[in-house]
Amino acid sequence: MITTGLIHHPPAASKLVTSFAGSLHSKTRNAHLIAKKVEGLDTYTWNRIIKGYLEESDPKNAILVYTCVKKMGLKVDSYTLLFAVKACGLVPEICEGEQVHGQLYKLGFVSELIIQTALLTMYGLFDKVRCVQQVFDETPHRDIVMWNSLLAAYVQQDYHSQALAISHEMVKDNMKLNEMTVVSILSACSALRDLRMGTMIHGFVIRNSLDMDVFVQNALIGMYLKCESLSKARVIFQTMGARNVVSWTSMINGFSDNNYLSEALDLFREMESRNIKPDEITLLGMVSTCSKLGSFELGEWIDKYVERTAFGKNCIPMANALMDMHAKCGNINKACQIFDEMMEKTMVSWTTIIHGLALHGHGMPALIRFCQMQREGFKPDGVVFLNILSACSHAGLVDEGKKCFDSMMNDYGIKPWMEHYGCMVDLLCRAQLINEAFEYILHVPFKPDEIIWRIFLRGCQSQGDLGLASRVMGNFPEHGRRGCEDYILLSNLYATVAEWDCVNEIRKKMKVAGVIKWSPGYSSIQP
Repeated sequence: MITTGLIHHPPAASKLVTSFAGSLHSKTRNAHLIAKKVEGLDTYTWNRIIKGYLEESDPKNAILVYTCVKKMGLKVDSYTLLFAVKACGLVPEICEGEQVHGQLYKLGFVSELIIQTALLTMYGLFDKVRCVQQVFDETPHRDIVMWNSLLAAYVQQDYHSQALAISHEMVKDNMKLNEMTVVSILSACSALRDLRMGTMIHGFVIRNSLDMDVFVQNALIGMYLKCESLSKARVIFQTMGARNVVSWTSMINGFSDNNYLSEALDLFREMESRNIKPDEITLLGMVSTCSKLGSFELGEWIDKYVERTAFGKNCIPMANALMDMHAKCGNINKACQIFDEMMEKTMVSWTTIIHGLALHGHGMPALIRFCQMQREGFKPDGVVFLNILSACSHAGLVDEGKKCFDSMMNDYGIKPWMEHYGCMVDLLCRAQLINEAFEYILHVPFKPDEIIWRIFLRGCQSQGDLGLASRVMGNFPEHGRRGCEDYILLSNLYATVAEWDCVNEIRKKMKVAGVIKWSPGYSSIQP
């Protein structure tokens, strides 16, 4: 075509450009280079180039071509604008999308349903729920696709109650709900733990013979698991014709979240035996399960399993989860090794390793990590300070704990939570500074909760300071509202100083109040 001169003939050049743009081998750039050298190409040809860039996940060039088309003075059609809006939803900033939205009004395309739906979806991708609602309200005629896009936008932004209200409006508007609608509604029911509504939707699917595809079944499984109805989730899972990795992952994580840890482990092994490859979410769920079981051997097993997969320790969420698991399974050295080998660390990484060190009573190493974190430019938050105060408490680092508490308020402007004051009281009580701990309690800017008083009274018990303890007993809940541990604590306190009459009196009050120790302590040893 170049040698014959046909390359400059618009009809022939148009066919060449569209064939390149529609190629399966990512040749849109070639199509674009040709089109720039040919005069007189029509809107259809340029639309194919914009669409080609979209299909190749290159939204920036798609928007660039759209802008060039506008500058050339070509008349854009609904397809041009549709592709432009879709491209705007895939770039980091919303400004291009807002500009295209404005051009839609000027060009008179506001009544085009397919464009309005794309516009609604675009705003949903940028978390602009108000704009989503505005576009929906301004559209005179809406179909089920637009309703579903609105519903999905509200669900994705965690406006679950509003999403259910929208589903009721769909029914009032005589919309025929389809599988996409059902999946969104079930997602909202899962988040709200609304078993009643979720069960009604399940019944609706059966009565209306909707396609019970894998997406609907996965949504039903997720809803029942979130609502702690494991038996119904298991029935759906077992009757599924085809299960994908999401189906298995939902069941495994559902069992784990409801503390059926052995069942979750067995299900993962069954998944393996069926040659279904787990994804990152599956493995994160299994790491969490092993963490809850607290087994050193299981921790080593899942660590090696992750090492063999593509989701190794270079994946930051996986490395963070493995660190937490090893710390809880008693292998703090392995947790530190993973942390040190991480190429990139996040705030969660620092929080996790400091928490793990605190859990093992390694106060000074936790403080070293804390200082290192600050040197590397990470600004500690309230959770990090809570962990570092806990580390100081377990290691008896009184001065360091005080400095961290003061730094939290003075250097970082963080208002202490009740838990921070609880850590300080625990730190001082462990160091036998009971009077100083009492002063901290008196200066708490809000009413101390029962946990702080329990910590303090245990400190009084360890030192046999009945006089100071008697001053604070009135801060416990009144008779009839005390928990079992409150009565036991008071009884043990009197027993420490041999006040046996008071011990008997406390025991009598427990009987009168009907307080029973329902949950005795237990130990668990993994074989």
